[in-house]
Amino acid sequence: MNLRAIRRKTCGRPACFYAGVMMRPARLAYPICSLLSAAALSLLLSLPVTAAPTLTVSREVGLPLQAAKEALAANRFDAALAAIDKAAAVPTITAEEKWAVEQTRAAIFKAQGRFDKAAIAFEAATGLVPLSAADQAGALETLSQLWYRAGDYAKSAAFGEKAMAAGRLSDAFRQMVAEAYFRAKEPGKAGKLAHAIIEDQRKAGRTPSAEVLQLQAASEFGSGNIEGYIKTLKQQLRTDRSKENWLRLFNAMQQAKPIPEKLDLDWARLRLAANAYENPDSFTEMAQRAMVEELPAEAAAVLERGWSLGILGKGPKQDRHERLRDYATKQLAAQKEGLAARQQEVAAGKDANAMAKLGMILVSLGQTDKGIAMMQQALKGKLLSPTVVRLRLGMVQYRVGQTKAAAQTMAALPPGSDEARLAEVGALLYPAAN
Repeated sequence: MNLRAIRRKTCGRPACFYAGVMMRPARLAYPICSLLSAAALSLLLSLPVTAAPTLTVSREVGLPLQAAKEALAANRFDAALAAIDKAAAVPTITAEEKWAVEQTRAAIFKAQGRFDKAAIAFEAATGLVPLSAADQAGALETLSQLWYRAGDYAKSAAFGEKAMAAGRLSDAFRQMVAEAYFRAKEPGKAGKLAHAIIEDQRKAGRTPSAEVLQLQAASEFGSGNIEGYIKTLKQQLRTDRSKENWLRLFNAMQQAKPIPEKLDLDWARLRLAANAYENPDSFTEMAQRAMVEELPAEAAAVLERGWSLGILGKGPKQDRHERLRDYATKQLAAQKEGLAARQQEVAAGKDANAMAKLGMILVSLGQTDKGIAMMQQALKGKLLSPTVVRLRLGMVQYRVGQTKAAAQTMAALPPGSDEARLAEVGALLYPAAN
């Protein structure tokens, strides 16, 4: 009986066992939810492995081997294993026949979902016949995938390293190896491999895949590299602007270095623009900060946002919400009534700090052009906090679509300053500036 004929009856191609190894999307620890994409999965389903030797199988081995294959095709696994054990027990079995027996045994275990036993049988088969360098690399890749499916991520990564050293460097396979490292609690190695994949994708003129960016972010988070984690999150947000990613970025930035009190309102504005507020206190606290900054119009707008989202105006603090809204409304009316006199006073005094404050008031009242001009004028004078004024001017410019001007305004912020950190988030919120 010819071994090629046996294989043809089973699957129709030399790589029958390896082609059946399947990867399914998995859930990793925070902050990743899913990893391998459908495209990556399809790549992992069709990789070639060992070429069979040309041989003739004896009748004593061939008959039970064929019976095992037929039982496997019918999903009668116990019968298939019994037949394969019978073939393996033939005293005169040759190494090439053992190769066919162990390949079939591995296929049976794989079909049962017993991936650890499938890996053991497949590894045994690969040592029975000479393999070309390409076939050996394919076998190592198969073993890496099988151990991944078996849940032995350390073994999967170990075989994956050998396979990559032998030239198996597809993005999908390397991503799987990186995931194996992550699951084996080696986030440093996982992040290093994910970074290599991302760099290769960039060099090829492709946008880094969302799955690999997720993996790199999780690896950096797991290894305590908070700055690397923030950097990767920012890359993710260029293509995946989900609320979850925004929340992760804000939380990570606060963890890396708390936002100073002087920028509380600016920080709140960024979070609100990213829809990263979900509880009533976030809205009321921001409104109160705006009131302290003499911006009742902004406070009223924030509260109205909370009401429109169904977050404010109900629950045990409903009365407080309503009192705060009424207070903002009264303060806004009073501010509008005295606005003309205040403008004359600021113009006469020529105090840069008063100009900056009035500029933000005008912006909040919808007089954006006048407000921007007032803040630009203030930056030419002596300010107590020029970087804060510059940040606020740049954010206003972003919000009204003056993205080029905003980028120029923000470029003058001291690198590494708290204001520059917030400015980078503003650039992400308004990507036309990039």
